[in-house]
Amino acid sequence: MSHQYLDKVTDEFSEIKHIKEMEDDRDRYLKEYFKPLLEKVRDKYPIEIRNYLKVDHYFWEDLEYLSKWGLELIVDDGLWTAVKDRFGGTQISLVKEGEIRKRIRELKKRFREAKRRKDTLEEDEIMRELKIERRRRILIMIADNYLHLKNRGIGPIRGQKNKKH
Repeated sequence: MSHQYLDKVTDEFSEIKHIKEMEDDRDRYLKEYFKPLLEKVRDKYPIEIRNYLKVDHYFWEDLEYLSKWGLELIVDDGLWTAVKDRFGGTQISLVKEGEIRKRIRELKKRFREAKRRKDTLEEDEIMRELKIERRRRILIMIADNYLHLKNRGIGPIRGQKNKKH
């Protein structure tokens, strides 16, 4: 997804829940809420979601290509070491998926402390960082929910090429 659409896309998905956090009928949530929302957003913005069945040369070729154009890669914890070793010295930002929640908690704590001290400059800076971390978290939820949607076979998604690597 182009950086210019990041705010708009994550705003559209701001109310979604992660599939693993659902207590009710997960299939129903995916089918009746997440899938229509995903289709609506895909109709409005040029986004593409890719999933790979395995880490092979197609995965690394695509990642190499995307790293030339992307500013940031959010990496699954299981692939962190391999991706960091390969792309660690480049100009892109690498973010470990598992660190996002921890970072959000730390920022909230710092924000409360800054608010207590009435340090408005630090509050503003922390809020900017918190907004970025929350958008990263939303992107992770979109990807995870999309993967569950595909794995459960809940119908094709309009506008999505059914490419499997």
